[in-house]
Amino acid sequence: MNPVKELSKLFIDGQYSLSWNYLNSMIEADTTSADVYGLLADTMDTIGELWEMNLATMADEYVAAAVCKSMISNYFYLKVDQAHNEMVLIHYTTKPRVMLLSMRNEKHTIGMMMTSYLFKEYGWDASCIEPQVSMENIHQYTEKWKPDVIAFSASVIYNIPTMICYIEELQKLNYSPTIILGGKLTADFDLDYYCPPNTVVIQNIDQLDRWIEKSNSGD
Repeated sequence: MNPVKELSKLFIDGQYSLSWNYLNSMIEADTTSADVYGLLADTMDTIGELWEMNLATMADEYVAAAVCKSMISNYFYLKVDQAHNEMVLIHYTTKPRVMLLSMRNEKHTIGMMMTSYLFKEYGWDASCIEPQVSMENIHQYTEKWKPDVIAFSASVIYNIPTMICYIEELQKLNYSPTIILGGKLTADFDLDYYCPPNTVVIQNIDQLDRWIEKSNSGD
């Protein structure tokens, strides 16, 4: 059976143990974290499509999202964190930092989890800001914490004006962090037009994985 369809069914049914066992069965020696997160993202996208076709309910989506979050946490702490605890030797004060935002009217909790864990796997500190936080408070936190990278996603076309507003506001910071823009719209539209030079447009988790690896190497 198609892995995405199988996981979709298990997620909707709230099958935590079976979902974890099935996900583990898909992981091989050369499977990367980007592969795993990509599979989970595709699964949730499929469940969203089922909801749009009235083949799944909103309750189904919430149940599936809870299972998916559990899979992400289990994978990171049991498969990644333990395997990399000796690899990351950077002192806390010298670790690069990433702050992940969720824009108004767009809640990307699962995507933020995946992204933060992917950065952490490469030795970064990560902080996540929910969509209800005002831009004023975001500015205050950013100026205090000084993240090297600020990342957020845009997935709904009518939120492009909000996306532009976020980018403009982040350009007003007293320093110039790299801004990463992700989300479904990056694959459907040329958003580079709206982005200043210090913005990186990322279309998928694999591209993000390569960007972090390249950033860590100093290339």
